[in-house]
Amino acid sequence: MIAANRLLLITAICLVACTAAPVASPATPDSSTSTDLPTPSPATDDCTYTVSPLGDDANPGSRQQPWATFQYAADTAVPGEVVCFRSGNYLTYETHLTRSGTPDAWITFRAALEEHPMLLNAQDNAVNLITLDPGVSFIRISGFRLEGFALWGIFVAGGNYHVRLDHLEISGGEAGVRLTLGNSGEPPANGPVRYITFEDSVVKNPIYTAVDCTPGPCDTMVLQRLDISGTGMASGEASYGADGIAVERGSDILVADNTIHDNAGDGIDLNSRDTDGVEGSNRVVYNRVYRNHLQAVKLWAGGIIGNNDIWGQGSNPVMIGSYPGVTVVLNNTIAYNMWDSAFAGRDYALVAAYPEEGQPPAKIELTLTDNIFAFNTGPEVGTPTGIYLGAGVTLVSESGNVFFSRDDCEIEAAFVTGRDPCFTQDEIRGGVWGKISGQGVDDLAVDPMFTAGWPDVDVRLLPGSPAVGSGASLP
Repeated sequence: MIAANRLLLITAICLVACTAAPVASPATPDSSTSTDLPTPSPATDDCTYTVSPLGDDANPGSRQQPWATFQYAADTAVPGEVVCFRSGNYLTYETHLTRSGTPDAWITFRAALEEHPMLLNAQDNAVNLITLDPGVSFIRISGFRLEGFALWGIFVAGGNYHVRLDHLEISGGEAGVRLTLGNSGEPPANGPVRYITFEDSVVKNPIYTAVDCTPGPCDTMVLQRLDISGTGMASGEASYGADGIAVERGSDILVADNTIHDNAGDGIDLNSRDTDGVEGSNRVVYNRVYRNHLQAVKLWAGGIIGNNDIWGQGSNPVMIGSYPGVTVVLNNTIAYNMWDSAFAGRDYALVAAYPEEGQPPAKIELTLTDNIFAFNTGPEVGTPTGIYLGAGVTLVSESGNVFFSRDDCEIEAAFVTGRDPCFTQDEIRGGVWGKISGQGVDDLAVDPMFTAGWPDVDVRLLPGSPAVGSGASLP
C-alpha cells in the first residue's frame, strides 16, 4: 500500500514537471554576499550582452563596454540571446518586456556568473519592476533581487507562454509575482498564462499574496523550491488575501518542495473560482507548510495533497472539496495545528465538502490514505478536533490513517445516517468505523510519537512509533 502510494505521488509529479522548462540544480550559496540565494552557474559564461550600473546604453553591450539599463536590454535582445547583469543596484522604472523568444531560442535575462544584481524602484510612483507585456513568451529571468516596488515585483500580464523565473529574491510590494490581469472572478483582460515555472527563489513580506494568479487561469504551472513568508504580516493579524500561493483558476499545477510559513493568510490556496471542478489535475506535494495564520492547503476543486508536513496553522489546516472534484490526500503529517493562542481558534484538522449555507453539498470523491492527524487544536484555545467529511463525500479509499486529536470525535462523517456522525477513538480501534463506513483498514487511534511537540515542533517519528509508514517522509 505504502509503495503504491509513493508511486502515485511520483507519477503525479512527473505528469506536470516533465512538461516544464528544464530545471537547473541550485548552486552552493556564497555566504560572502548579501543575497540568500545561489546564482545559477552555467558551465560557460554564455552572455551575448552585459549590463552594469556603471555602463552606458550607447555602448555596444560587451563585458568591457556594458549597457546600463534593463529596459534597453529588453528592447534590444532577440531570440537566443542571453543578457547578463553585473553586481550592483539598478534603479528601474517599470521595465517592460515586449519581445518574445521562440521555442528553440529563448531570451534570457540573468545575473552574470558569480554576480548579484539588485533591481530597485527608481520613482515613488513606480507600479511594477518588471512587466511581461501581453503575449510575450519564451522568457527566462534569473538571479536578481527585487525591492522597493509599489505593486508587483514581476507581472506576467496575460497571453504569455513558457516563462521561467528562478533564483530570485523578491521583497515587499503588494505581490511578489502577479500572473494575469483582472478582478477576482472575472475573465482575464489579456488571456490566460501557461507553462510558467517559478523555482529556487525567496518571496517575503508582501502586503498581500506572494504568488498571485488572479483572475487566472494559470495552466501547466510549476512552483517549486520556494521559500515564502511574511505575507500580510505588517499588521500581525490574520488576513484573507495574504496567502503564500493563491491561484483562482488553473489546471495542471504542481506545487512541490516549498517552504511556506509565517504568513497572515493561507499557505496554498488553489482553484477558489473553479466552480465546475478540475478533476484532480493539481498537485501539492512534499511541502513544509507551518505557522500560517489561517489555513495551510486549500484545494477547492480537486487534486492531490501528498507527503506534506503541515503544522501550526491558525485555522483548519486542510480544506478540500467546496466544488465537485476528485481529491487524493495521502502520506501527510497534519499535527499541532491551532495551538498558538495569539492567532489560533478551534476548528477541524481536515474539512471535506463542508456545506455552504443555502447550497447543496459538493459531490467529491475522496481518497484518504496513510496520513497522521494528531494533536490538532491546542489546550489553550479549545478541545482538540478531528476531521470532518461532508454529506457529499464518497470515500474511494480510507485506510492506514493515524488519528490522535479528539477522543470523542476523531471522524465526523456527515454522510453516515442512522447514528451520531461522530466516531470516537474507541470506535476506530474497535472496528465500528470500519464496519459502518466500509473503510478504515489499518487505521489507528494512537499517539504517533513525534520527536517534539509544541512549540518546538518536530514531526519526525521516534524509533518504535506505531505510525511508521504513515505521514510525510520529509527530513
